[in-house]
Amino acid sequence: MIRVLEFGGWRNRQPLAYPPILKTLSGRVEMVNAPEDAQIAIISHFNDFRLFGARIHAMLARHSRLRLALLSEEPYWDSCAMPDPFTRNQQVRTPAGPVDFTVLNHETTGIFRALHIPYYLLTDRRYIAHYRPMFDRNAGLGAEDWRRHFAQTPVDAVFLAHHRTKPGLAPVFEGDRLRGLSVWRTAVAKACKGDNVIRSGSGWAEGPPRQELADWHVDKLEQFDMKTRYMSAFENTHQTEYVSEKIWDAFAIGAVPLYLAAPRHAIHRLMGPEGWINFYRDLDEIPIFDANRPVDEGFAADYARQQEKLARLFSDRTRIAAEYDRLRDALLLELAAVVNTAA
Repeated sequence: MIRVLEFGGWRNRQPLAYPPILKTLSGRVEMVNAPEDAQIAIISHFNDFRLFGARIHAMLARHSRLRLALLSEEPYWDSCAMPDPFTRNQQVRTPAGPVDFTVLNHETTGIFRALHIPYYLLTDRRYIAHYRPMFDRNAGLGAEDWRRHFAQTPVDAVFLAHHRTKPGLAPVFEGDRLRGLSVWRTAVAKACKGDNVIRSGSGWAEGPPRQELADWHVDKLEQFDMKTRYMSAFENTHQTEYVSEKIWDAFAIGAVPLYLAAPRHAIHRLMGPEGWINFYRDLDEIPIFDANRPVDEGFAADYARQQEKLARLFSDRTRIAAEYDRLRDALLLELAAVVNTAA
């Protein structure tokens, strides 16, 4: 049994905080409430060192057998906050002295390397539950059905994301290995042409964040279901194993996803090239996308095949279970390695 203590200001944003994932670790991992009972203390954001560095130092000094891991599910945080998001074993200076810690993120572990379904869709069973009936419906439409649908949607394109322009939110590491996209995608949204283009999200207009809704995900799906030709699915960060819900949402609502993925990006393994538009060649400029552009017959055929694949995926409970099993095994492997880290 591996005993884990969650700590810090972002403790609810890491794999062990999500009930469906924690359930797979039952009998293997125990969450505890006190450092004296734990083998590993987990933080989830590098900024925890800035906020709680002295407390973390004191906790580790008091409990010499306790190990510290930064278990991060967000390459966005890693790229914007961490001086070095690539090195597994690190040391950071705090006001009370140096602290050793292990980085468990997309770059240093296999935790987030999905076989069929990306990590984010496993954090809450509602995602797959929302998708299943939508992809079943979509799979019943052929190429000509989709071509007609795209010709008559009331909305040309939807960009639903934070409005971000600060240069510090556009870090670049080794070309496209790890790269912030928030500023780039905001500029692409502004430049997009069309008769009816929706730009929405925090910073675009007044109002509370979508995340404050009772169910922001189902609200997004219902609001735009079968209403738009194109939907932005650009991630906030380009990292080869980072795939959020965005591209799956676009397909679920019957829109063509606008995405950006280098040749070695995981989306090529998980989904293949059919039915979405890749902006990778435009990474170093701001493309002016014309959302009035029609969807031709060949692309509609590709799109229909992708919808059939997605319907099969989300109805295949064996593959869903296998993805949870893969994630469980990867977490256990990494946590055990942290426990065994030499003092």
